[in-house]
This record gives sequence, C-alpha cells and structure tokens, in this order.
Amino acid sequence: MTPSAVLMLGSWFAMVAAQIPNGSEMTAFALAYWDVLRWAVMVSAVLILISSIDDLLIDIAYWVGRLARLGAVWSSPPRQKWLDEEPEKRIAIMVPAWQESDVIASMVANTNNTFDYSRYDIFVGVYANDPDTRREVEKVRQRFPNVHRAEVPHDGPTSKADCLNWIVQNILLHEERTGQTFDAFLMHDAEDVVHPYGLKTVNWFVDEAAMIQMPVLSMDRKWNKLVACHYMDEFAEFHTKDLPVRSALAGMTPSAGVATGFHRLAMMALVKEKNGQPFNTDSLTEDYDVAHRLNALGYPSMFVRYHARVPRQRKAWFREGTVDVMRRELVATKEFFPDSMTTSVRQKARWMLGISIMGWVQLGWFGGLVNRYYLFRDRKALFTAPVGLFGYLIVLQVLGVLLLEWVWPSFMDLPPVIEKRWVWMVVGFNLIFLINRILHRAWFTGINHGLKHVPLTPVRIVTSNLISFGAFWRATRQYLGHLITGRPIAWDKTQHAYPSLSELQQGGGRLGETLRFWNHVSESELAAALEAQKADYRPLGLLLLDLASVDDDHLAEAFAERGETYATIFDPFQIDRDILNMLTAEEAARYGAVPLRMNGSSLDVALAEPLPPAIRAELERRLGRPGVRSVRFMFAPISDIAFAIRFAWEPDPFTEVRAQLAQMRQAGTLDASREAMLWRSVRAGYARLGDILVRTGRISHADLQNALATSRAEGCSLGETLIRMNMVTTAEIDTALKDQRSAGWLTEKLAEALRAPTTDPRFEQT
Repeated sequence: MTPSAVLMLGSWFAMVAAQIPNGSEMTAFALAYWDVLRWAVMVSAVLILISSIDDLLIDIAYWVGRLARLGAVWSSPPRQKWLDEEPEKRIAIMVPAWQESDVIASMVANTNNTFDYSRYDIFVGVYANDPDTRREVEKVRQRFPNVHRAEVPHDGPTSKADCLNWIVQNILLHEERTGQTFDAFLMHDAEDVVHPYGLKTVNWFVDEAAMIQMPVLSMDRKWNKLVACHYMDEFAEFHTKDLPVRSALAGMTPSAGVATGFHRLAMMALVKEKNGQPFNTDSLTEDYDVAHRLNALGYPSMFVRYHARVPRQRKAWFREGTVDVMRRELVATKEFFPDSMTTSVRQKARWMLGISIMGWVQLGWFGGLVNRYYLFRDRKALFTAPVGLFGYLIVLQVLGVLLLEWVWPSFMDLPPVIEKRWVWMVVGFNLIFLINRILHRAWFTGINHGLKHVPLTPVRIVTSNLISFGAFWRATRQYLGHLITGRPIAWDKTQHAYPSLSELQQGGGRLGETLRFWNHVSESELAAALEAQKADYRPLGLLLLDLASVDDDHLAEAFAERGETYATIFDPFQIDRDILNMLTAEEAARYGAVPLRMNGSSLDVALAEPLPPAIRAELERRLGRPGVRSVRFMFAPISDIAFAIRFAWEPDPFTEVRAQLAQMRQAGTLDASREAMLWRSVRAGYARLGDILVRTGRISHADLQNALATSRAEGCSLGETLIRMNMVTTAEIDTALKDQRSAGWLTEKLAEALRAPTTDPRFEQT
C-alpha cells in the first residue's frame, strides 16, 4: 500500500468517526486504529534507534582511525614511484557477460585504453544462447589481441558464479596452451569504468593479502537524477568509511564483485576446495560468499584505498581550450548505475536476496564477536528497509490528522500519538542520529563527487529508503517463491548502460581519437594521415580510407559513436522499393544517403559520412512524406552507400547468382549469415565516383566539394557537373566508372568467395 493510500485511509476513518455519535462501533474502530498507530510509533522508534546506534559505532571507529593515522609517523602509503617501478605480474581480468551486447565492446575498449599496464589479458564469459554478446566480443577481440572469449558451454542465464567458474576454466586452459601462468586474477563487470592505476595497485598490494578490494564509486550523474545520484551517496560513504573500518576491525573485507583482486595462491585454493568451481553457484552474491570462504581457509583480505597522480585535462582559466594537469585521484572503479526506480529496485533486490537472506541461510552465524557483529550489519536491512517506509507512513498519517484538526476544529478528540516520556526521548535521539546521518552522507558525497551534489543529500536519503523497501519486498517474494516451488533463483541481472566517449573523456572530441580508442588505427598511421592532411586537405576519415589505414565499416562505427547514433550494414536489394524511391539515385549520390526502412513513424536513413547541419536539414525536407514524423540518421560503410547508388535504383543485375544462392539455401549448403557475409564481401571496397577521382589524382577534395555543391543546387549528377565545370573529361569519367567495377566483375568475385569460404565474426551464428 502506498503512503498516500494509507494517509487517505486513516483520514477517512477519522472523518467518519467525527460524523457519528461517540460510543458507536465506527468510533471505537477509529480509536483502535489510532491505538495501533501509537504502538507502531514505539516499535519503529526503537528499531530505528538500534540501527542508528549501530551506524554511530562505525562513525566513531572511522574518526578514531583517522585521528590515529594522522598521529602515525611510519604508516604512510607506498610512493607512486615504487608502484611504477614494481615488476609487472601477469593479471587475468574476468568479465562475466550475459546479454551485455550494448556495453561490453565499449567496456573492453575503454579498459584497454585506460590501464597504465602491459601484462594483462581480458577474458569475457559468454553463453551459447547469447549471440549478440558473442558477436560484440568477437568484434572487439579482432581489435585487441589481449581479449579472449571464455565459453560457457550451456544456455544462460545461470548465475554470475557459474559464468565466473567457466571463465576460470578458460583461463587455466589458456595457460596450458601458452605455457604462461597468471600471477593474479581481477574481477570486473561489463559496466565498469576502470582507473589508470588499477592494475598497478593490484600488482603492488596483492602480495600483502590474498584478496584485495579497491573502492567502487558511482560515476558523477546529473543532480536531478535522484535514483542515479543516490548510488553516489551510498557508495561514497560505504567505500570511504564502512569498508575501511570493517577491514581494520574484522581483518576481512567482503568483495564488491568488481575491482576485486586475487593472488594466484588464493584462487587455486578456491579451485581446489570446490573441485574446480571457485565461486559458489548457489549464491546470487558470490563475491560476498567468496570473501568469507577465503577467510575460513586462512587467506587474509584487505581493503585498499590508494591515491595516485594521473594526467588529466581541465578547462583553461584565462583562455579557451584545455590544459594538461596532474590530478591526485583515488584509485577506484566507477559504475554507471541505473537511473530508473524499477531497475534500481531489481538490482538492490538481488543484493539483498544474496547477502541478507541467502547469506544468512547458507553461512549462518560464525566467527568471533566482531565477525558476528558485521554479519548482523549485513543482514539488518531485513528490518531497516520495511521500518524506514513504515516510519514515513506513520509521519504522513499523523500529519494528516493534525491538518484535519487544524482545518476542521470539530474533528474528534484523539489522544496524543506519543504519551510516554521514554518514547519522546527515543524520537529525540533518532532526530539527532538522523542529522548525524545526513551530515556524514553529505560529507562523503562532497569529498568524492564535489559540493554541488551535497544540498540534495537529504532528498536522496528518502529516495534510497523507498528503493530499499521495494528491494526488500521483491527479494522476500523471490525467496518465498523459491521455498514454495523449489525452483532455483536465476541470475536476475539488470540491463546495463555505459557512458559515452565524451562522458569518459576518451575519444569523444576528434575522429582520430575515436578511431584510436577502438584500436582501428595505430598511432603511426594516424600521425601519417595528419601529416598528409597538412599538404593537401582531405577529411581525416576519407584520407585514412585512401591510405588503406582503416576499414570503412570501422569508420562508420566511429562516425556513429561521435554522433551518438547507430552504425549499420545493409543490402540495398532488400530495401522496400517505395522506401528507396524517396530519393533518386542522383539525390542519393549528392547527399551520400540511402533510405532504409520505416521504424514506426520514423524513417531510418543511412549516411556515408556526417553532413553539415544545413545540408542535413535540406535532406530531411526532401524526405518529408505523409506518415514520416521524423528522420533517424545512422552511418553505414561508404562501400555500402556507393554500391547502393550504383545498382539499387536499376534492375537487379545479380538475379542469376541470387537464384543460385537460393538453391544452395534450399539444399542446406548455405545459411543466412554466410550469405550475408558473402554479399558484404562483394560490397566491401566499392567506392564512390568522387572518391575514385580524388584517389587517382584527377581532382582535389576541394574540387569535389565545389562540384557536389553545384550538383545539389542544379539537380545534376556529379559526373555531368564535373565535365561541365571542366574538372575532368568524359574519358576520365569512363575510366573511373570502370575502376568502380561492373556487375559482372562483382559476380565473379562472389563466385570466388563461394569456392573459397571465409568466416567473419560479425555474421557468426551460435
């Protein structure tokens, strides 16, 4: 029942009671309801007091520890120079992935571009029935040789622990094949944004403890996204105060599931203990479980907070542009947490179910007093989550009754909701503790995310409590359903998002930086292109194509990344003729655009390269039709666009070969993905007429742009315009068209491809 519903119900009882004589049954019922409310105040106040005293003890321990560190002379952290000079261990990074096709490629690319470390490999666990994620992993594996696909040989989802177990098995098999062993293992998730010094920190500290946990924080989010920002508050306080205190007092640190490093000895001990399955597949929070198991095996764990100076850019103070600075930062992993209430409730329900409920059932109560105390803290959400919401409901009802008494003086006379003095004392203490909680939350948010996020801290505490209650309700229902039906609790993962390159401050500014981010071009190739651009200007993407330094499908992906849209490949003969005829072939050539499909009331249009805003607006006007409410532009390989311009508006010249392919499909010797790959291999490398003329030196890029502008204005074809402007001769146009390849030449190439099969991970079927 929502707070507003309870308030309305309580107010309705009171109003009805005011209209009937005293001593009636309804009046007695309203008074009984009010009496229950008074008891609820007492119970809630006591439970909140217990939780508040518990939090106060951690606050005191934190500040005492800080004062002790200030007074210590010999406890300074290792110098950054020592971490830089420490010989690099070989580290295996484990990334479980189930339905992570939206984020996994960006995460792996950003990780490879961020870590200031060389001896590491990334193993991404993928399921047999998750072809989208497999395709993305294959795509990124082609770009980064240290990325490996770790096969989970059965359908998912199972559990994160199961996926991790298979990743470990793949790592051990990789060691057998290569003869090289890993010295440490590091857990990460598909939405993690790593820190440059993350691996150097693992490299230094993993010898001091069998398992180390580095801080995990939320990425900075917009102030008005209360759900997303409440993670900033919670993780800032937990990973700055609670976990360091726990590590110091209990001598054990629970894993956060990400940024957790294992020494090889510890991982092998876990493998041996569980007969090759180091992570507990019966647990939804295998990270929490594994820390306790390591502690029982005699392997220590440690929470590591280390600050390093790293190169960053900031805005210049007295001029435009940016300046390079060395900024002191906490070595922490950042997370792009959910920003919707529903997704957040699902995520926190999984945590609560795994830690508070399943942890209690599977681990019980063990260890010394300090460890049992922390087990209580891990599980107290089972009463604080519902009590927090009930407290809000009680306050709303009492305020509602007081408002009625103020507006309606003849309202029935109810006894005070709090009569006993000790209850008033408890409520007073709770108010003091609430202020203390707000101040601490604001403090840790401010030092981790800046003062701009401090003012809304009290509002986000309310948001956090509402989400916690939703998570409690969902987790309870899931566990009860498991007990009643006996069905296992599956991996209830939430859909992840990943920050854009501009939010990561990597590769979001210039095309060359984006291509480097994705490892599409090398530093030397990019430098050579930039140098050539100085002598005779040509847009960088086209120049890299001219130099054969980048593939056009990779260039389309880079354009899409910078434009925050999609990249696509397409077969022009599969486009509906009515959609295709929204442009003529000449218009398609002038704009470098091909209409693809209607997506509801939106028209999808493929572009070869970004268009200036004025020309883009002009193209949108030309595409305006009844029923087309908007145009969504995406980017396709230039070869796909050029191929479509040359053949799509004419009768299909490949009818005979298509009939041959259809017979092969019927015979079962050709599947759809293989056929799509073959057609893409035919289209790949097909060039636009203007690009051929520039590459062969017949015209300059500036001449091409002038001719395109004239052809757009006069409605003529590019070839006709170039001849009329005396830039090329008819013979040179004929030669360029011959270089552009005929349908017969392409048919022969397709036949060769059929005789010599190739594979392409983009079209892999699993």
